[in-house]
Amino acid sequence: MKTSILNFIIAISVVTILVSCGSKQKGSHAKIVDINGNEVVDCNISEVTDTIDLLLSEIIKECEVIPLETNEKSLFESIHHVGVSKNYIAIHSRGRYPIKLFDRKGKFIRDIGKIGRGPGEFNSLYGIQLDEEANKIYLTPFANAKELLVYSLDNESLPPIPLAYKQTKCQAFVKNNSVTVLSMPFKDSNIPLAYQQDLTGKVIKEVHPRPHQILPPDFSSEISSTRNAGANDIFILAYGSKTSDTLYYYNTEANKLNPKFVATFNGEKHGTWLNDWKSYYWTWVFGKYKGKKVLVNKKTLKSDFFRIKNDFFGNYEISKFYMSNNGMFISSINAIQLIEELNKVLKKEKLESMEKQRISHLLSQLKENDNEVLFIGKMK
Repeated sequence: MKTSILNFIIAISVVTILVSCGSKQKGSHAKIVDINGNEVVDCNISEVTDTIDLLLSEIIKECEVIPLETNEKSLFESIHHVGVSKNYIAIHSRGRYPIKLFDRKGKFIRDIGKIGRGPGEFNSLYGIQLDEEANKIYLTPFANAKELLVYSLDNESLPPIPLAYKQTKCQAFVKNNSVTVLSMPFKDSNIPLAYQQDLTGKVIKEVHPRPHQILPPDFSSEISSTRNAGANDIFILAYGSKTSDTLYYYNTEANKLNPKFVATFNGEKHGTWLNDWKSYYWTWVFGKYKGKKVLVNKKTLKSDFFRIKNDFFGNYEISKFYMSNNGMFISSINAIQLIEELNKVLKKEKLESMEKQRISHLLSQLKENDNEVLFIGKMK
């Protein structure tokens, strides 16, 4: 009898242990924390352990392949910004180049803008906004901007939009008759962190920074906003900052900044660059992490280091340029590098015939000295 009772207790204990182990979530997970009444996703980078392959098909609906036309006028250096609309692609590259305008098939249309220091001219840009509906493109100067430059898509220089405040670096987004400006406030600059103005430069509403959001006058810091999740997200990369890096949404209706995503560490803090996608947050991590990327699922909070694999074309790793804005994902790779990647893929034994045909067809269109090839898709 005693033996039976003892065996029963042992059996119950084993079941309890198995159930508790089975119910425990595998891998690393971010947590929800309260910051001034806001639910914020807190990812402790020090606790992230696993590395996953994120398939491109998990973040975009379809993959559009666009080899950009190659001719003397269409060539440029590596891409810095891309604007995508229904019928156009606008590219701002590194170096002293005007904006390159292509159609959605990759055919080069024309240059937009002029390099120089005269009215309507520019030497370097911090952002571009392609507005096909208004037949315009808005250009944000790199630093100390007093206005947004405006061109028609026919390359006509139009009157600039004056900014209510002289900016250090900023992100600006024009919609209807207003401009949302997200700023990088330096000490003693007295500029808002976020504000809205009309097209004449008159302020409609503004949010001024808290003390920890004011930066020393150092142009090595950066500000980003992608508007991928239907919000005006804002992240400031402040080198040397001791506070946790935080991504905010600027709620223009309530005129408030709401924290949404924060990166933390056990012990020494490392620099991060936080980004917002529809279904994920993700960040680059610098310092000892050497640019590794961490992905956080917004629903499950699962957190992993990650690589993006283009499973539309044989699962090659997208390690070159990629970006996302306004809900569009854009990957760019020069033709010679893509040819190398696709030839490696074709050597794989396990490759479905349809996929092999698709890759072979793309390869047949490419030459080593061709222009960049874009992979574009609407984000899920």
